[in-house]
Amino acid sequence: MMKFLWVCIVVAFCFSKWVDGFVQYSHRGDPKTEIINNTLMVSITLIRGAEAKGAVCLDGTLPAYYFNRGHGSGANSWVVHFQGGGWCSNITECVARAKTQFGSSRYMLPETGFTGILSFKAEENPDFFNWNRVLIPSCDGASYSGDSENKEAQLHFRGKRIWLAFMEELMSLGMRHAKRALISGCSAGGLTSILHCDKFRSLFGKSTKVKCLSDAGFFPDEVDISGEPTFRKFFSGVVSLQGVKKNLPRFCTRHLDPTSCFFPQNLISGIKTPLFILNSAYDIYQFYAILVPASTDPNGLWDNCKSNITNCSPSQLQIMKGYRSQMLNLLKPISKSKQNGMSITSCYAHCQAQYQVMWHADNSTLIGTKTISQSVGDWYFDRAEVKVYDEATFFSNWVDGFVQYSHEGDPKTEIINNTLMVSLTLIQGADAKGAVCLDGTLPAYYFHRGHGSGKKNWLVHFQGGGWCGNITDCVARKKTQLGSSNLMLPETGFTGILSYKAEENPDFFNWNRVMLPSCDGASFSGDSENKEAQLQFRGHRIWLAAMEKLMSLGMRHAKKALISGCSAGGVTSILHCDKFRGLFRRSTKVKCLSDAGFFLDSVDITGEPTFRNFFSNVVSLQGVKENLPHFCTSHLDPTSCFFPQNLLAGIKTPLFILNSAYDSFQFQFSLVPASADPNGLWNSCKLNVTNCSPSQLHILQGFRSRMLHALKPFSKSKQNGMFINSCYAHCQSQFQLTWYAANSTIIGNKTISQSIGDWYFDRAEVKVVDKSCHHLVPQ
Repeated sequence: MMKFLWVCIVVAFCFSKWVDGFVQYSHRGDPKTEIINNTLMVSITLIRGAEAKGAVCLDGTLPAYYFNRGHGSGANSWVVHFQGGGWCSNITECVARAKTQFGSSRYMLPETGFTGILSFKAEENPDFFNWNRVLIPSCDGASYSGDSENKEAQLHFRGKRIWLAFMEELMSLGMRHAKRALISGCSAGGLTSILHCDKFRSLFGKSTKVKCLSDAGFFPDEVDISGEPTFRKFFSGVVSLQGVKKNLPRFCTRHLDPTSCFFPQNLISGIKTPLFILNSAYDIYQFYAILVPASTDPNGLWDNCKSNITNCSPSQLQIMKGYRSQMLNLLKPISKSKQNGMSITSCYAHCQAQYQVMWHADNSTLIGTKTISQSVGDWYFDRAEVKVYDEATFFSNWVDGFVQYSHEGDPKTEIINNTLMVSLTLIQGADAKGAVCLDGTLPAYYFHRGHGSGKKNWLVHFQGGGWCGNITDCVARKKTQLGSSNLMLPETGFTGILSYKAEENPDFFNWNRVMLPSCDGASFSGDSENKEAQLQFRGHRIWLAAMEKLMSLGMRHAKKALISGCSAGGVTSILHCDKFRGLFRRSTKVKCLSDAGFFLDSVDITGEPTFRNFFSNVVSLQGVKENLPHFCTSHLDPTSCFFPQNLLAGIKTPLFILNSAYDSFQFQFSLVPASADPNGLWNSCKLNVTNCSPSQLHILQGFRSRMLHALKPFSKSKQNGMFINSCYAHCQSQFQLTWYAANSTIIGNKTISQSIGDWYFDRAEVKVVDKSCHHLVPQ
């Protein structure tokens, strides 16, 4: 029911220095930090020895955190922020979660950006910029309150022990001497800050000023639109499965059941430490998970409203306003206490403290005349009593953007924080053709119409998101945005190859640009179903429905067209390259781009074909065979024909391969999957390649060599192009920093954007390979 996120992550901190940043050390032994694109990037740190205390993530790996030491007047002040990430309430969900960054430190980002309440800049974070700032990612699934295990499923529900290990670690880093301390958190982390508020206070002496902030963590115990307590049942599963009861505040469990004591409304009256509630009265997550979960809307009557709130009917708007009223009523105890604070906005948002545009920026949310940052600062430092909520009855305008319409019936777009935000559009009628997502919902797309010289040119980009190869994984996937349009973002930012700015995307900025999110799990190539599990593997039908829709929007008249994709979407662009070409007249210039889609058919470090076995399961489960290129299946098995290296020679349409030779995804899932490293000998190397031993670096260099060898036949064709760099990255065309920026990756004086533009427009032949990292491995 809750989301697990599989994301394409750019982690370019090693192998080639692709940004003009600087490294700073504040204290001996502190994690490395650097400034990238004007954002402080902080490296991950594992809590060594935590396993001896049983303090481990769902999969048994060590918990971890990100830390930037304070300075000046903030040297003895601490902000400890708990990241969101949802929960898991049954074995199936928790097993799936254990294979993500929300259940295993193996998959956490090696470094992350500190923004919003964690920013290091006084102009962005005036009250806390120079404090010791800690970000703690979720890896348990019960807001750091569980303490049990399931040996059969090899699941460790040790959130409470992780909490204790974190606090011990931070106290050893100097937090024991804190003069000021603030615990905060977003979403599930916001619930953490409420559940542990008084425990956090008890760590310090009376002279230490300690307060708590919950951002998007106030989850009401409310029924859904059908009258069912869906979210209560979910929380009940979390509490029961993970042994949460004994770790809940006793002032609550003395008179209420454990599930009720996991809901903040039953806790806030008993908390003694000053608490600030930051929430939206129209919280987007609660809209999807509490008020209108998928189970309550089998006919999809709320789909358009969920995707874009301007599409909500008057009756739907009335229901949402009623939900807002109920939330405000539940918050009355907070509003009556002088020591507590609250800021309740009307943004259609979830989590506001950690994002700069909402925390403190020129176009941030204002209630009265103050930003969220100013309100929280006034409350913490006792400069003013803060009990504010947005008086607007519905969805106050929280950004200084503008709405633009390029064509009658086109999706709404707006500029937010200098980024083009494009609304989601469902493909109406697709279900009649059997073209549905894993959970049976309609497929969807994001579209921004071209203009000027680009109005008859089309760029169709397939988003990444991985695959699923067994019923358990696919059932978990259908409960996320990667398997259901019910859970897709109502709008998304167009950056990189999708940017609307000439200075950011010189060759494609004014084209018709389309992003197609994945919701099938087989790179839009499957066609089968599993009725017992209620799974629809209809990727190929979605492909056909999407192409039909785009042709009706004007793509049939295209003079130029480019299909692109990232990760699993990069495989899509290879598998469907010639089919895409087949949609157009001969006079149309058509080419294909695969970004991070060149997945190598290679063994892992133990010699096992782990990734091949996974692809084999995907192909078999989802009925992919019939939709694979016949030039390949005529002489190779279906699994081999799902690997790009066996397809390149037979593709007739010009194709460009953009890939890292040290692809971070392939490193973690193909070369060194968890099954190949049961003792975690590669954990440090995976998290930060500067920690790799010489022998590990040698293995990585071997993987690079195999990739380049597999690309040799491809490189000999004049019509094809390739850009193989040495960034430790995965997906580079959709992120502005890697696509086209002052400090982007460069090979031969050209960025990725310039190289692809040169190739597409036949300005130059592009076959470039970065050799700058050979020195990392002894030859």
